[in-house]
Amino acid sequence: MGLRMKFRLGCGAISGLTGLLALPFMAATANADVPGTLIWTVPPFAPAFISEDGKLTGYAADTQNWFIARLGDYQHRIQEVPLARLLAEMRDSSNPENEHNNARCSTTLIPNDERRNYISFAKTILLHLPISVVIRAGDEQNFKPFMDEDGHIQLAQLMANREMATALRIGRSYGALIDNYVERYRNAPQIMPVADDSKLLRLLAMGRIDWIFYFPSEAEFYRRDVTPHQQIKSLPIRGNTNLLEATIGCAKTPVGQQAITRINQIVDANPDMPWTNFYAAWLSPQDREWFLSARAQYIDPKQFEALLQPTK
Repeated sequence: MGLRMKFRLGCGAISGLTGLLALPFMAATANADVPGTLIWTVPPFAPAFISEDGKLTGYAADTQNWFIARLGDYQHRIQEVPLARLLAEMRDSSNPENEHNNARCSTTLIPNDERRNYISFAKTILLHLPISVVIRAGDEQNFKPFMDEDGHIQLAQLMANREMATALRIGRSYGALIDNYVERYRNAPQIMPVADDSKLLRLLAMGRIDWIFYFPSEAEFYRRDVTPHQQIKSLPIRGNTNLLEATIGCAKTPVGQQAITRINQIVDANPDMPWTNFYAAWLSPQDREWFLSARAQYIDPKQFEALLQPTK
């Protein structure tokens, strides 16, 4: 069974709770010296988390394990749960009346003001490339007329062009910037509606369409599963951010807050963010170059600017 049958990116729920699984290298045994138990709640977002044949993989799973290995004095458990339930359980567990010697944590959260009321967030851990225009790698020259001086796609020109066909997943939101253009051109003859994200790569490989919207890691996940022979490339969109940020959050309990303090110490001790290589491995070679350049600029903007200066 293909990976896409296990997960759909952005799906809102999975049927039932798969249970609490003790990590193989962390036996959940009682120990008075252990500062508490961290329950790592895992939403079904591929390729961040891929659950297949009883094994949890994906770049967020690898990142999670990287930090768990450095939090050896805690006990650890994994719980697969939809995002909405994850947030509800974190909200409930942060209530002092429900306080126990544990905390629910998640590796792929985006902080906002409402969530900060019941979640303690670490410093930025995950870096992602944003939604992009994904094309066949050999077709980049065809998109030059739609690029600005920085090589970013100007959506108004691309989506209005009847010679450049695309397809949109029914009901999907791509964020405020892109959704504005989607609403404007959704019924144009060169735009095809589809019901399944995985079909987009197949349509691209068949030559039925010329480009699609995807997160670059999402595109590579479906490419490997659906059209492994196809080579793809992501083009940045004008007005989009260069990188998206996410992080680990733990329920705002004493155990959770202490864990976030420890995680921040680990982050500070590793300024080159080596765990982000797990994400880079889920990108096409061309997109990996884009990500590594963006990461270098994020980690040390001054050093990055110095590299761009011409040598004398």
